[in-house]
Amino acid sequence: MGACVSLRVFLCRPERRRSRSRGNCALSALILAMFMLLAGVLAVVPVEDAVPAESSGYGPDGYFSKLSDGARPVVDNETGTPNSPAANGDTNTRGIMFGETNASSTNDNRTLTGIYKTLAKGPVDTEVLSFQPATTGNWHKSSTTTVLEGEALLWADEVVTKNFDYSSRNTFDFSASSKSTIATKSSDVGKNNYSSFEKQQLRNDPVEGVCTVSSCRSGSESNSPANSKGSYLVFPLSSGDMNKYLNHTANHDSGDANLKCRGSLGTTCGPSESGPSLVGYWLRSPNWNNEEQVIAVGNSKVGAMTVTSSDGYGLRPALRLRLDNLLLSGNKGNQGQSVSGDLRLTFVDTAANVVLSKTPRLEKNGANWELTDVDGTVNGFTKTGFGWKLIDPEDDSGEVVASGRTNKDAATNTDGNMVVPCASLMPGKDYTLSVWGQRDGSATAGWSNRATVPVSGMVVRADGSGGCAQVRTPPSYGIEVTGTTSGMLRAYKIGGYDDVVFGRTGALKSVKLNTPDAVKAAVLAAAVSAGGVNVDAGNPMGWVAANWLGYPTDPLSDDVTSAFSPYAGSLQVFAQELAKDTGSLGAVAGSLPAGMFSTLTTETLPVSGPGLYLIVDSTQSSGGSLPIVVGSKVFNEALEDVVEDGMVDFVDAGVKGKPRLGRAVVKTSVTDVAKRIVNDAGVDGFDVGAEVEFEIALRVPDLSGLSGVTYDGYAFRVEDTAAPGFTLPQAADVRVLVDVPSPDTDVTATGGLTIGVSGDTLTVGGLKAVFAHDNGTSDVTNKMSAGSLIRLRYAAVLNTGASFSAPGGGGLDPNENTVTLTRSTSDGGTESRSASAHAYSFKVDVVKVDKDDTSTALGDASFEVSRGGQLLRFTKQVGGVYDGAYLLDAAGGTEVTTHADGTLTLLGVEARELSFRETQAPDGYFTVSDFMVEVVPVWNADASEVTVASYRTGGTNLAYVSQDGHSVTVADPSKSLANLPYTGGIGIVLLLIIGGVFLMVAVRPYYLSHRAEATANILI
Repeated sequence: MGACVSLRVFLCRPERRRSRSRGNCALSALILAMFMLLAGVLAVVPVEDAVPAESSGYGPDGYFSKLSDGARPVVDNETGTPNSPAANGDTNTRGIMFGETNASSTNDNRTLTGIYKTLAKGPVDTEVLSFQPATTGNWHKSSTTTVLEGEALLWADEVVTKNFDYSSRNTFDFSASSKSTIATKSSDVGKNNYSSFEKQQLRNDPVEGVCTVSSCRSGSESNSPANSKGSYLVFPLSSGDMNKYLNHTANHDSGDANLKCRGSLGTTCGPSESGPSLVGYWLRSPNWNNEEQVIAVGNSKVGAMTVTSSDGYGLRPALRLRLDNLLLSGNKGNQGQSVSGDLRLTFVDTAANVVLSKTPRLEKNGANWELTDVDGTVNGFTKTGFGWKLIDPEDDSGEVVASGRTNKDAATNTDGNMVVPCASLMPGKDYTLSVWGQRDGSATAGWSNRATVPVSGMVVRADGSGGCAQVRTPPSYGIEVTGTTSGMLRAYKIGGYDDVVFGRTGALKSVKLNTPDAVKAAVLAAAVSAGGVNVDAGNPMGWVAANWLGYPTDPLSDDVTSAFSPYAGSLQVFAQELAKDTGSLGAVAGSLPAGMFSTLTTETLPVSGPGLYLIVDSTQSSGGSLPIVVGSKVFNEALEDVVEDGMVDFVDAGVKGKPRLGRAVVKTSVTDVAKRIVNDAGVDGFDVGAEVEFEIALRVPDLSGLSGVTYDGYAFRVEDTAAPGFTLPQAADVRVLVDVPSPDTDVTATGGLTIGVSGDTLTVGGLKAVFAHDNGTSDVTNKMSAGSLIRLRYAAVLNTGASFSAPGGGGLDPNENTVTLTRSTSDGGTESRSASAHAYSFKVDVVKVDKDDTSTALGDASFEVSRGGQLLRFTKQVGGVYDGAYLLDAAGGTEVTTHADGTLTLLGVEARELSFRETQAPDGYFTVSDFMVEVVPVWNADASEVTVASYRTGGTNLAYVSQDGHSVTVADPSKSLANLPYTGGIGIVLLLIIGGVFLMVAVRPYYLSHRAEATANILI
C-alpha cells in the first residue's frame, strides 16, 4: 500500500494549470482505482468453508484427546505416595460406559455395571515387568499389554463371568485350536458382551505374556513370555500389567485399592444378582511352579494359588479400544462436557450420513444461547436424535468446548444439552460446530452411541456481550447415482481438489487433483497394475486424471473413453484394482443402502467433501455394478443462492464426452451383450472415409442350468448389422479375444468358430467352441468360467452414404450398428439380446450475408478450410440428398464456394475446430479475417449418444452463430467508406491521409492567428 500512496501523491500534486491538474488527478484516480481493484482481487482469500469431516479427523473427543500419548490415568491419578498400595488412582479415574449390560444378552447372563476404567492411551510398548521385585524367581514376571497409537487400554470395573475352573489346562493357548478355559472364556465374553457396532471399535489381536507350549512348570528364565496363538477382543490382564498400569509393585500378599472390584459387594468381586459371590479374578501369566498353580487377584491382593473347581474366580476383561472413529466422550446423562462422572462414547459409523433439512440457529433462551433447528434425515440407521459438539480448531489441547444432543436419554431420563457457552468464547474467533445424526446406546444394544459422519459449520463470537453470530453451515456434497443394482454402494475418497479456479460465469474453470497420503500407495499400485507407465509416485491420482479420467487434453490422451467403458479401458482396470482392497482406502466416505436401486432410479450418495471418489457395489461379484470413479462438484460461494446451492461443474461438462462432475451411472458387470466404439479418443465423431473400430462384448454364460441341451443342440451366435453408411471389413480382419488366461488372448483360430461378412451383415458362429466342452450327446458344459469376457473386434469404414448430424436443432442422425446375440435357453428354445453403438459424423452450415443488410445473401464467396494446419479437400455433391453441398473427400478440391443463396454446407467432418480463410469475396465486398467454426456435441452420461450439438466461433466478430443456432453467419463488409476500418491495409491509409488533410485545413487559421498575436506582443 505504501507504493500506492506514493503514486497517488505524486500524480495529484498541485499544478499551475488547473485543467491539467484535474486531468492528472482524474487519471491518477483511475489508475489508483484500477490498482486498488487489482490489489483487492489479489488480496481476496476464499473463506475455507467447513466440510463434512474426513475419517480419522473428527476433531477432539473431549476425554481421550486430552490424554497425552502414553498416559496411564490410574497411575497418574494416585493420591497417595507412589508405589503405595494405599493409593487409589482407580477411584480418581473417570469411568467409560461400554458394552452390553442387559443380563439376557451378556455372557453367563450377568448383570453388569457397564463401566470400564482407562489404564493407558497408546502408544505404550510391551515390556517384561515384575509386580513383586522382592521375589527372586521368574514365575511372577510377565509381559505387559501393548497399546498402539490411536487406541486405549480399558479394564472392566466388574468381573463379567461366573466363577470357572482354571485347573484343566492353565496355559493360555499354545496353539490356535488348543485353548485353556480362561482363553475360551475370553473369546466368549468378546463375542457376547458387545454390540456388533462396538466390536468394530476393538482390536482383535494376540496378547502378550502367555505360555505357548504344552507345559509351563519350571519357572526358569527359558520360559520367556510369548504372544498368544489366537486373537482376542477381550482378555485378562497380565501380572506385568498389575505393575505397569495399576502401580502395584508391592509384595503379593499386600492389598491394593487399585485392584478392587467396584461392584456392590465391596472387596469381593461379582455381579449383583443372588448366588455365590466371586472372590477374585484370574490373570494371565507365562510361568508357574506346577500345572495347577496360577496367578489371581482376590480381596485386592495378587497371589499364586493352586486352583480347584470351586475357588470362585472369574474373568475381569480388558480390551483395546480404537480411537480413530471416536467423535465424542460426553457425560452419560446429557452428553455434555463435565469434569467428573461416567462417560458415554460416540463413534462414527462411516457408512452413515446426515442431511440437515435446515441451517441450525442460535437463539437466546433466558440467560443462555441454545442451538435450535437441528433436524434432517439420517442414512444408515434409525436415529434417536442428533448430537453436536463445539471445538476451537486452533486449540491443540484436545478440549471440547461444549457438546450435547437434541433428545432425552431413555436410560437416564435426562434431557439433552443444547446450551452453547457463547459468553466464554473469544470475540471474533471462529469455532467449529459439528452436528450428526445419532442412535443412543443402551444396556441391550451396547452403551456406545452410533453417529453419522458429522457435518461441520462455524460459530463466531460476535461481540463482547456474550452473543454468538449465527451458524454458517458448509455445502452438502453428494454424487447423483443412476441405475439398477441390489447391492450397497460405498464411496471411498481417492483424490482431493487443489487450486480451484472459476470462470467469469462462476462455472468451474480448472482444478488440480492431489492424492491423499493415506491412499497414495494403493493408488500408485493400482495405476501400475492397470498398465500405467512412469506414474507420478508423488501424485498418482493426478497422473491417472491426466491420462485416463476422460478429460480431453491437447494433445489428446490415449484413453479418455475409459471413463465411460464398462468393460475395457485403463480407468476401469484401475478402478477394479483399487476395489480389490478397499481396506487400503481408509474409512467409507459415504454410502447408500442395499435395495435402494432395486428399480431404475436416481439417488444422491452423500460424500465427505470435494474430491474424487471410487464407488464400489457390494454385489459386484454376483452381477452388481463395476466400480466407478467420479469427481464431486465444487462449491462456489458466490453462486450459493443461484445454482444448486453453489455447486458447479465445468462449463463444458458433457462436451466431447467430458464427464459430468457429481454424476455416476451404475454399470452392470454382467451383461449378455454390449457394443461400443473404441477409437474415438477425442469423443468427437469421425470424418467420412475414417475407420470406426467396434468392440462387441459377450459374457460367457453359465451352462449348468441347461439340462438336456447337448453341445450340438446349443446355439450361441452373433449377427451384427451395419448402417448403410458403413463398409464392413473382410472376414479375415475380424478378431475374437478372451480375457483368460490373460487379457486380449486371441482365439480367432479356434476350430469350429466361423466368421462371415455379407453386405451389411457380419455373422460369427460357433462361438461355443471357445467356452464350452464338446461332450457329444451329454449336456453342454463350461470349459471357460461363466462370466468371463469374449470380445469381437473389427473396423468398418464410414462411407459416403453416412448420415450426418447438424448442430442447433438441425437433426442428430447417428450411424447405428446393432448386434444381436441368439442363444439357447433351458427350456430348449432360444432367446435374443441386442445392443447398439452410434458413430457420428457432422455437417457444418455457413451463411454468407451483407454486413450492413443481413437479409442480403452473398453467393460466390470462396474459402479454404483447414484443420490443425492441414488443408481439407471436398467434393461438390450433385443429385444427392445434400445437393450442392461439399463432402469431405481426399480426392476433392481445396476450395469451397457459397451458393447463390449464400449457403455453404460441409459434410462428413469430425466435431473439431475448422479454420476458414476467405480466398475470394463477392464482388463489391471485402474479405473477412480468418475465422474458426467448431461443432460442439454434448453427450449423455456414458458418452454413447449425443444429446445436443451447437456451434462455436472465433477469430472475428463478423463470424457468429445465427440466432436460431442452425448455422454460422459470416458478414462481409461492402467496399464503402463506412466499412473501411473493417478491412485494414490500404483503405485505412487512405482514410488517414484524407483525415489528415481536413485536420491541416482546420488547424491552419488557428496557427496563423496565434503567430500574429505573438508577433504583436514582441513589438510591444
